[in-house]
Amino acid sequence: MADLPPAAEKLLRELARRDAGDGVPVRYASRGRWYLADSSSSSLFNTRTFTPLYDADLATGWDEHDADGPLRITETGRALATKLEEQAAAKQAAAKERATPSSDGPAARRLLREIAKREQPALVYGDRRRRKVWHLDSHDGPSASVATWLALSGAGRIHIEYGFAGGRRVSVTDAGRAYLTA
Repeated sequence: MADLPPAAEKLLRELARRDAGDGVPVRYASRGRWYLADSSSSSLFNTRTFTPLYDADLATGWDEHDADGPLRITETGRALATKLEEQAAAKQAAAKERATPSSDGPAARRLLREIAKREQPALVYGDRRRRKVWHLDSHDGPSASVATWLALSGAGRIHIEYGFAGGRRVSVTDAGRAYLTA
């Protein structure tokens, strides 16, 4: 596998999406930057971004002195672009998984314990400074991200009762109490 700079990888992936066999016209933008003419994206590429693709035999057919010659991806380039797309998709899925709070995580467990301490359903307050955070009992009470609250609710461990004008009350369900004692 060729060791390409990130900009060259981006260009190769863009070229693989655009080249259907007859090449892609490359147009001059300004200041030594170029763009793929039939591209719907507004990505600009420096002249030096094309060189690694030619050196690794991943693209052919265009140079900066050929004003309208088409740029073509080679079979090796297409195979590498496919592999790069798969890696990017896996990286994006892993990042999304890390960003999604779990109902089993430490923040969720702490929040569940705090809610379980209340005899009555507790009030939930939105944070005045951070929109994606809710607090328990007051604006200074224990807090967690809204996603953590909703993960606990989705797992059936808490019940959020939505009231008039955006008010919320929360209580622990039997499943939540069983989870805490397990």
